[in-house]
Amino acid sequence: MGDGKTRRIPRKLRRAVTLILGNVLVFGALLAVFEGTASLLLVGREIARTPPVPEQRHADHDTLLGWANRPLVHLPDAYGPGVGLSINGQGFRAERDFPTSAPAGTIRVICSGDSFTFGYGVGDEEAWCARLATLDPRLESVNMGLGGYGVDQAYLWYKRDGTRLDHHLQLLALLTDDFERMKSDRFMGFGKPLLEPRGDSIVVVNRPVPRTWWLTRRRALYAEAVGRLALVRIARGLFGEDAEERARHGLAEDERVREILTRVFAELHGVNEAKGSRLVLLYLPGAWDYQDDDAARWRHFVRNEAERLGVAFLDLVEEIRRVPPTEVDRLFAPNLHFSVAGNRWAAEVIH
Repeated sequence: MGDGKTRRIPRKLRRAVTLILGNVLVFGALLAVFEGTASLLLVGREIARTPPVPEQRHADHDTLLGWANRPLVHLPDAYGPGVGLSINGQGFRAERDFPTSAPAGTIRVICSGDSFTFGYGVGDEEAWCARLATLDPRLESVNMGLGGYGVDQAYLWYKRDGTRLDHHLQLLALLTDDFERMKSDRFMGFGKPLLEPRGDSIVVVNRPVPRTWWLTRRRALYAEAVGRLALVRIARGLFGEDAEERARHGLAEDERVREILTRVFAELHGVNEAKGSRLVLLYLPGAWDYQDDDAARWRHFVRNEAERLGVAFLDLVEEIRRVPPTEVDRLFAPNLHFSVAGNRWAAEVIH
């Protein structure tokens, strides 16, 4: 038992404890500064290494589509020495223009889609659309793919420019990312059209598509890198939507996109029939689709729509899963698009 008096901590001990705690706090503060500085430096380095949007080398602002190929562009080393890119006078990826009528005895195929159809990373003749004509001399292929396009832009471009050409087939190439792009009037900072269902028709909003400020495009381009900063993640956690709210919003957006796609597919089917052509819905695989089945719900939806309309459906996701695991890597380049071998594989399967 004590003697009733409060024991006092010796002055030297108090000083020692205070000194230790002060050093710990200073060390913690310095560590936080160094950690924050290192994080900023890493993000800054990533920003410095982020290349510009590649389509800017051959595409310009377009008031309907957001961006479109600039006519008469030839970049002989676009993707490396001798790996060229050509845009003809009609804005399609080709070295020559196409007459309105298909040459006698040929089957003209229009390929609509995004960068996988455009052939990002490979030469003009190696894109799968061009390879179709190499495989079969009866075919003449018209490449109407462009990087960053959603189904909405591919649909609008075909209606505006593709229908000027007589053709026998339209291959509408789809990837899961193309549906996600339909949910916004922006992509990587660039303005784009947005489709909305109105009654039984489709209305184009955000038209004419306004030019986007340089700073807005830069901010969007670097958004992923900046999003890794701890302060940004904390702010998003505090002020952003919670997981349940994001899930509800995502489901509502998916339903809106499906409603639009139903109308888009039906309209393209009707336009092709009127021109004596056939629509083919083509689902292309990304490297992630080899094992990941996130695309299943969209593939199922597109398959059902094709059956409802009586149009052909080619599912290359299903086909690529038949490729041995030891061989699938060679079908994709480091940029996650089809390699030369991947484009050849796709063309052979489609043919």
